[in-house]
Amino acid sequence: MKSENAKARQAINVLFLIVAIAIIVGTVYIGGTPRQYDLEVGDVSAYDIAAPRDIADEAETERRALVEMSLVPNIMIRSEARSEESRDKVSQLIILVKEKRDSLYREPVVEVEPIPGEEIGDTEPDDPIDRPRKPDSHEIELAVSSIISAIDQSLGVVIPSGDADQMIRMGDDRYEHLSAILFAEAGAIVAKTLDANGLRLAIAETVTRLEESMDYYLDDAALTGRLLGLLLQANVEFNQEATEKAKTAAYERVMSNPVMINRGVRIISQGDVITPELKTMLDELNLTVGARLDWIRVASTTALVLLVGVVSIFFFSRYSSDLLFSTPRNTLAMVLAILIPLMMTAYLARDYPLAPPVYFAAVVITAYFGFRTSLFLSTMLIILMMPMTSFNPTFPVVALLGCTIAALFTKGSGRHDNYARIILATSFVNAAATLLGGLLQKESWGTITSTVMQATLSGALSVIIGIGIMPLFELIFNTVSPLRLIELSQPGHPLMKRLFVEAPGTSQHSMMVANLADTAAEAVGANAMIARVGAYFHDVGKLEAPLMFTENQTGDNPHDRLPPEESARIITRHPEDSLILGRKYRLPQPLLRIANEHHGTTLLSYFWNKAVAEAEAKGETPPPMEAFRYKTPLPSSRESAIVMLADSVEAAMRSEHVHTLQEAEALIGQIIRDKVDQDQLKLSGLSFADIGTITQSFLQVYAGHFHERVAYRKQGTRPVPRITEAN
Repeated sequence: MKSENAKARQAINVLFLIVAIAIIVGTVYIGGTPRQYDLEVGDVSAYDIAAPRDIADEAETERRALVEMSLVPNIMIRSEARSEESRDKVSQLIILVKEKRDSLYREPVVEVEPIPGEEIGDTEPDDPIDRPRKPDSHEIELAVSSIISAIDQSLGVVIPSGDADQMIRMGDDRYEHLSAILFAEAGAIVAKTLDANGLRLAIAETVTRLEESMDYYLDDAALTGRLLGLLLQANVEFNQEATEKAKTAAYERVMSNPVMINRGVRIISQGDVITPELKTMLDELNLTVGARLDWIRVASTTALVLLVGVVSIFFFSRYSSDLLFSTPRNTLAMVLAILIPLMMTAYLARDYPLAPPVYFAAVVITAYFGFRTSLFLSTMLIILMMPMTSFNPTFPVVALLGCTIAALFTKGSGRHDNYARIILATSFVNAAATLLGGLLQKESWGTITSTVMQATLSGALSVIIGIGIMPLFELIFNTVSPLRLIELSQPGHPLMKRLFVEAPGTSQHSMMVANLADTAAEAVGANAMIARVGAYFHDVGKLEAPLMFTENQTGDNPHDRLPPEESARIITRHPEDSLILGRKYRLPQPLLRIANEHHGTTLLSYFWNKAVAEAEAKGETPPPMEAFRYKTPLPSSRESAIVMLADSVEAAMRSEHVHTLQEAEALIGQIIRDKVDQDQLKLSGLSFADIGTITQSFLQVYAGHFHERVAYRKQGTRPVPRITEAN
């Protein structure tokens, strides 16, 4: 039956989690979707619209890329072919003019072949020498016309007649001098990379330099300049492939570094006409009504929620495995503590990115499930809220610090605490963190003031709502919070009133156990409030038969008339009766656990020894030991184990009438050893160091009771007789 109930609880818990995941995915997606506007191309905007996230302005980026592309100059490269062609023209000009000069100023040489058979003398004739001749004006004019025509036909260049006449008429030495200068300067110029303008400047510089450096034939400097201007050509040429690559690189460089519109920057002002580019940007930002469902964002949101869920499962399986298999009420309470602030964030985060009330979850979860669980779940909740805040960089810092301080103050709250401390501390930390974040990001004072107000109000109101909703949570889910524990610890509680009236001895015993448990729990870092209040109610099951327990008896002991088996059955029944009665009065689960576990499977040594003695006297087989054991679970928490030890110590101290610290120390040590030997503390989480601390805490309480100072170095103890199990 228990197995079936456990499976049913697990099935319900799984169902809650599946529904919660679906709700979280929908909430995060909707909350992360910005406000949408009914705008089309050509409409006049009635709104000021700001970018909900950073986005690239593709139209502006394209425009800048085209401008940058147009600014890239054409790439010109040096042409060796053109340079060589220029040098060849100069060489051909020099050769053509020289040939024409030779034909004009030299007599032709006629070689005479010897007559066959004629003997030739031993001496060879002298080498023929060109004989100069002096042409007349008509021949020179013909030669000038001829050279102009020859150069035009060979080089495609028309030499001015004056220059041609000058080259024909000048002397041989001067012509050789001109040829050398012309060839050398042409080579020097074409060795450079020059366009047409650069070529003109280079030739002009050459003429100027020649005029300054020449001592003879000064007129040849100008002639050289004119000839070079006719013969030389620019030796750069347009490289189309390189130019296209350069323009493409410039375009891609701008496109790869797009113009960004930062989150919060106004992209459309009231009265602006919606252009196709603006409409495209609105669609991309999902700001237009009827925009298609963003499946990528849906998938990403789902993946994020599942990832957070997987991490949470690992956390609970390692540190809080009992919550994985807890009652559906506890699971539902935890889910609601997460969903409530998440849904509020979906409404608030669009306009107020630092207002998500995550601190509500920190306070509520700390109160019901502990500090570590609260800190972890608050962190996971902050991660889920990030898409709804457009990944505001300040939010996670502020939220994490605020949740930590809220959880710390909630964890430390006790019967005398003022909940205003939680409110003030959370608000102050939020304000300080937001202020520092704004200063570090160099925001304007107006922005800093606005964000500080958001974070401060969010922290204060979240904590107020969290504290105010605790009674409702306790009523619906039967959970426990510090506020609930304070209420339960009041003497006016119906069960405590019944205990005081119907079982006064048990009531006094419970008060002393509460003092011991509270001191010990605080010393080892356990929940002292739960330990104290759990001790108040741990023996309420004795109300079913108060006179069957020695602390409520005034002289007559009914067990003297009952067989040991019946006495054991009655006494071992009271933890289960405490559980039943506690549920009837709607005590929270941690207190019910203490009531049900505070005896574990301890053996009732007194009644078992009595039964064995009676059986031996009658010659019968002794009864089984298991009939005299408590049949309740072992303590599963430090608080349950502390109440177990405090209960046993208090009962033993009364029954043994111990009045000194030395006797008390020996007795407490014996009781704890008995519990350890019977494996009663193996599931409690207490270490041997904790047990030593608990022992000293008990002694500290009894030191005040005995009005003695604790002797930390004992000088010796007298033997104490072994005790029987207290009821």
